[in-house]
Order: sequence, then structure tokens, then C-alpha cells
Amino acid sequence: MDFYTIFREKRLVTDGALGTYYSEKYGKDVGAPERANLTEPEKIEAIHREYIEAGADILRTNSFASNIQTLCPGAAGHMTREEQLNLVYENVLASGKIALSAVRKERDAEKGARPKEIYIAGDIGPVPEQGGAEGRDEEITEEYKTIAKAHLDGGIRLIWFETFSDLGRILPVAEWIRSMGDVFIMASFSVNVFGYTKTGLSMSELIRTVKDSGLIDGIGFNCGTGPSHLARLLRRQDLGDLIVSAAPNAGYAEQIGNRMFYRDNSGYFCESMREIAELGVNIIGGCCGTNPAYIKMLTQTAGKAPAVKRLTDRPEQRAESEIRYDNNLFIRRLYSGEKVVIAELDPPFDRNDRKILDAAGILKNAGVEVITFSDSPMGKMRASAAMSAVKISNQLQIETMPHLACRDRNAIGIGSEILGAYMNGIRNFLFVTGDPVPSGERGSITSVYDYHSVTLMNYVCQMNREHFFDDPIAYGGALNYGRKNIDAEIGRMQKKCEAGASFFMTQPIYSDEDIERIRYIKSRIDTKIICGIMPLVSYRNALFMKNEITGIHVPDEIIARYDKDMSREEAQAAGVQIAVEIAEKLEDTADGYYFMVPFNRAAMIAGILEKTGCTKNKKERGSSSVRA
Repeated sequence: MDFYTIFREKRLVTDGALGTYYSEKYGKDVGAPERANLTEPEKIEAIHREYIEAGADILRTNSFASNIQTLCPGAAGHMTREEQLNLVYENVLASGKIALSAVRKERDAEKGARPKEIYIAGDIGPVPEQGGAEGRDEEITEEYKTIAKAHLDGGIRLIWFETFSDLGRILPVAEWIRSMGDVFIMASFSVNVFGYTKTGLSMSELIRTVKDSGLIDGIGFNCGTGPSHLARLLRRQDLGDLIVSAAPNAGYAEQIGNRMFYRDNSGYFCESMREIAELGVNIIGGCCGTNPAYIKMLTQTAGKAPAVKRLTDRPEQRAESEIRYDNNLFIRRLYSGEKVVIAELDPPFDRNDRKILDAAGILKNAGVEVITFSDSPMGKMRASAAMSAVKISNQLQIETMPHLACRDRNAIGIGSEILGAYMNGIRNFLFVTGDPVPSGERGSITSVYDYHSVTLMNYVCQMNREHFFDDPIAYGGALNYGRKNIDAEIGRMQKKCEAGASFFMTQPIYSDEDIERIRYIKSRIDTKIICGIMPLVSYRNALFMKNEITGIHVPDEIIARYDKDMSREEAQAAGVQIAVEIAEKLEDTADGYYFMVPFNRAAMIAGILEKTGCTKNKKERGSSSVRA
């Protein structure tokens, strides 16, 4: 069947939501509708027939969540992997048979009239990957192939991947589907109101990747947004010659107790969908909160018409242009070959900002160019790194760089934090995944991890291209030089570079062995590495760093230079001298120095800088940290 021609000839209407309508129709506590494929197929068929009667041209099978986790909860103890996949296969196959039965019965009911053509799409939703996908790629791909094979074995030739956040799982399965014969493949993604998926990909990047893949025939956007926001987002896209579908939610749900409710706004929904249709979208429909009444009205207001010719005179997308940091003094100096000097302060545990203000003033006067702020390291609450950076920057007129840990905020919170910092003049960030919450507090404190450091970088890379192009955000990543498999760490660094990272900052370095590891890394990857130096303030502090901080190697000869009976002044002098020696050893390797200020003792960093002389020229020409 030539779906490409079919979708080009006239605008078609898909069905609306099945999951939320199933709950509305049969009760809120009936469980996942996919389970009914084998236990109560008549309920699913009744919904399909309602959508056909409402005028839908395309039915999506009731298989969105037909996966092992939904169908086999807690099955690890009594079902083999093969049995679980067999159940998934049978469930998906049944979903296709139910949809075909609904179409056949509607045709029979027309009693001799020319039957309306109804197309069936084999729906595939994301396979849950709780606990991470490391080492499970083959299993996950096998599950997707099992779902696709059930659709194909049932005679379905329109496969619809739905509500995905990227193409990582879709493309290998799509390539396999292609090998099975002539199949039309639609990939539909869920984006937020800013046009980004939860993995940080923008609509424009998704469209570009689909065009380039040669494996996907059409792109869609469903869930995530209401119709008005989706219309605004689509208006900004160059859709090219792709078949495009749009199936937004009815709007935004209201939570009452533990249930989500959508208001009845079918008139508004359909008017907004008319705007979407006029952008040249080929297929329109609905997602969460929509029902047959919505589809009936949508069919009457925006369906059946010839597809609107798509605009072809859109300005060339800036996404292909090179990101430039002409306004960023820190990046300009780093890439000119000058050794940059950064110092880190920990935001306070309470409201008292006097210590970090005093320490920041000492650091600025010592010639530090950028002051960076850690984001609740070790999972312990501190004042916001971004707000601390804004305050110090405004009061002292020095460049600041907050760390941003993915652990503590969902995608919305992270985006808001970045936008707020940007509005206040922050242009440099260090993105980290974030230390785990301490084990003793995990019952009451929850980690989020909507992003990890690489996906967050991809997100900000797209924000730079689409929103901050004239004055982009520069960002770096953490370098764990002590990782056992150093080549794996280099591979991760490469991914961060591809995601737009401009530099890397390391943990504190103490040993000659670790300096050699940094040299090896620099020989393997072309990037800027700012090496961490943290003076040890006492014998006890040195033992703590050696024995309790993972990934940091403090040699015994460093410990031997301290004595538990040293005075504070003697111990600090030893720490300064050791740091000076480490800085000198790194002279031919480091692209800059990243001084971690222990216990806000900024005078120690000033002493190190004075002894090394690395900020002499900076102070002579004036503070390099004032914004250009």
C-alpha cells in the first residue's frame, strides 16, 4: 500500500487517546488498557468503533504499552525471558486483530454502501528502561523487534513509534523492519512547550535526523503539549517533504488527588488544530484527554480537505551555523593559549553569605579570573550555586560559573535554572550528573536524573542554536582522570565534546601518576583541560582526602609532609607549597588551573598564585574577570 501517496492526497484524521478514554469509559482503577487485549477485547473494540463512527481515518492499535514491564509485572520469579516475550507478541498480535475486527464490523454495518477506507497503524511506545540500559541493549532491541514482528505478522504495514524522546531505539529497529518488506514507518516524539524532548533534543534536530536517516518516512509530535503550544512550535519548523502528524493532548491536566483530569475543551482544541492543519500537516489527531467527541468535531472542522501546500521559503535554520563565543572573555582566553585561573567556592549551608563574599574578594584581588560554585556536592543541601554565582558576579564584578547537577531537578527545573541564570548575565556553566544522595537519606530524598551530563549538554547546545545564538552559553564537563578504564573516560569526553563541551575540569591532582594520566588523555583528545588543585589544610584533612573521597589519589609522600601536631599556620604553609609544586609539574600540560578553596580559606589560594606567578600579568593589566 502506497501510504506516502495516501497521506499526500488529503489530510487524514487519526483516533484520539485510548488510555485516558479507556479510564474515562470503564473506570479509573481498571489498570493498563493493553492488558485487556487478551482478557476483555470487546472493550477495546468498542472504543475503536466509537472512533470510526466519529470519522477517524486511522486507528492506532491498543499496543502502546504492550511491553514486558506492563504485561508481566513481577514476573522475574515465575516467567522465563522467552515466556515474557511470547506474551508480549501474543498481546500485540491481538491488538491488531481487535482493530481489524472493529473495521470489518463497521464495514458490514454500512449495508452495501461504499465502505470507507480505514487504515490501521501498529502502535509502539517506549520500552521502559528503569535502572538504566547498560548491558541491556540487545534485550531492549529484541523486545522492540518482538513488538514490530507481531504487527507485521498480523498484516499491518504502517508502524507508528509514538511518544519517544529520541531516535536511539527507533533507528536500529526501523532498519530491521525495512528488511521485512514494504512498510511505512512513522516516528512521533513528545516535546515540551519549548520544543525539546526530555533527552534535550529540539524539534529541528529531530526533523533533521529523520530526514537524514533514510529509514523513517514520517515524523509526528504527540503528547507533551496542548494544541496551541504545538501550533506555535510547528510554525517555526522547516518540515521539508516529510509526512507530518500532529496529535497533541487536549490541554494540560489538572491533578485531583492521585488522578489526572482534562477539561472538556473540544471546540478550542479543534480550532487550534485547524491552525496546525494549515501549516501543511498531513495527519491530525489527539492524544491524552481527547475522546471520540473531539475526533468527531475535528473531522468536521479540519479533516478531509486536500493537504495544504507547505511553506518552502522559510529562512535557513541557524542550527547549521557554528556557535561562536566572541563575547565570552573566559573562552576567548582559554582558546588563545593563555592559562586561565578558576577558583571554586562552596555556597553556604545557611543564609550567611559573608564568608563567600570575603573569600571571593580575596580571590579577585589575587588575580582569579572566574569563580565557580559547586552544586550541593556529595548530595548535601547548600545555597543555590546559580544564585550564589549571580550575587558574587553582581557585587564584585567578576565572572562566575555555577555548577549544575542533574540530580536535583527535573527537565523543567533545569531549564528554568538555566534561563534564570542567563537573564542575570551568567554565560558559563559546569554540567555534572551529580553525586548520589547519601544512602541514609534516600528514603526521604529522591534523585531525579531526567538528564545526565551528556544529555543536558545536548539540550543546552540546541538552546544555543535556537535561542542564545548571538551570545551563547559556554559549558564544560567534569573529567574523572582516576577512572580505572581511562579509554572509556576518553570516550565519554568525546561524547561531551560532540554535545558542545568547550572544556573539562578535573578533580584535585596530587600524584605524578595522575599527571601522566592527564598527559595521556590530552594526547588522545583535542580539548582544553583545566586541572584541579586543592591545598590540604592539615594532617587530618590529608588523611580524609586519601581514605574517604573516591577517585582522588593522595600519595603517602604527601601525607608524610604533614604532622598531626602541626600548628594551623604550619599545615597551611605545607599545603600551599605542595600545591605550588603540583602547579609547576602541570605547567606543560594544563590549559588552566582550577583551585578548590578548602573551607573558604581563600588566602591560601592567593599565596599559591603569588608563589607561582601565574596571575602576575593578569593583575598588571587589570582584572580579567570584568565582562567585556
